[in-house]
Amino acid sequence: MLRRILFLSQARTQAMRPSRKAALISITDADALPARLPEGWVALHREACDDIDLEDHTLDDFSLDDDEYVPLSTAQATAIAAFVDTIDQRCTCLVVHCRFGQSRSAAIAKAVCKARGLSFPRNYELPNPFVYRVMCRALGVGDEG
Repeated sequence: MLRRILFLSQARTQAMRPSRKAALISITDADALPARLPEGWVALHREACDDIDLEDHTLDDFSLDDDEYVPLSTAQATAIAAFVDTIDQRCTCLVVHCRFGQSRSAAIAKAVCKARGLSFPRNYELPNPFVYRVMCRALGVGDEG
């Protein structure tokens, strides 16, 4: 049963030695290569999306073509939620990484913590609000707080 959720940078995750009771969610930028991760995770789930908040901005706000930024989709969030369900009985720790370990990974970790009744750092202010809302919906929990 999950007891601990960590959110880390890609560099830190790539350098760590996996625990035999830990699963990993790897989030990379949409245009990036998959992270080069050490072997030994109980389970691994990969997704690619960019760190944008479409509920506060539209793609036009970025002054770029629509194809240049890819937000987390409902389908990706649903796949992450299903992954969390499959590892819940096999793992005590879930590690979530994104490039800097501050926004997308923190939002996913915060949503999973809420869904599983685990604590999340109270004063942490950097989780991506859009990713958090999409993940909460996929996990079947409210997105307030």
